[in-house]
Amino acid sequence: MRAHQEDLRVEVRRELKKSKTDDADERARAFAADLAAQGSEAAPDPRLRALLQFSERLTSSPGAVQEEHLVPLRDQGLDDREIHDAVQVISYFNYINRIADGLGVDPEPEDT
Repeated sequence: MRAHQEDLRVEVRRELKKSKTDDADERARAFAADLAAQGSEAAPDPRLRALLQFSERLTSSPGAVQEEHLVPLRDQGLDDREIHDAVQVISYFNYINRIADGLGVDPEPEDT
């Protein structure tokens, strides 16, 4: 997570700016730092925390994911389609980051 802390900060900042939040830069920096340091426990709400915990499991040990690991997602109201979409996004993010890291691709420049 620490390796992509800056990428996360940029994405959170972009989303906060869309909502016209005055302190978008500082909130994005703090959220990305907390998440990088604390992992999913830094998530501000239970639904996001469940998604992050699932993404950590799917990323670190994809072959070990079992039906029981979907229970927290279902408890937060995610249906089969939303879980499928989450798996697709998590898997693609892992794939494309491994490609970029393996080829030494520099991160995209930050939008201003």
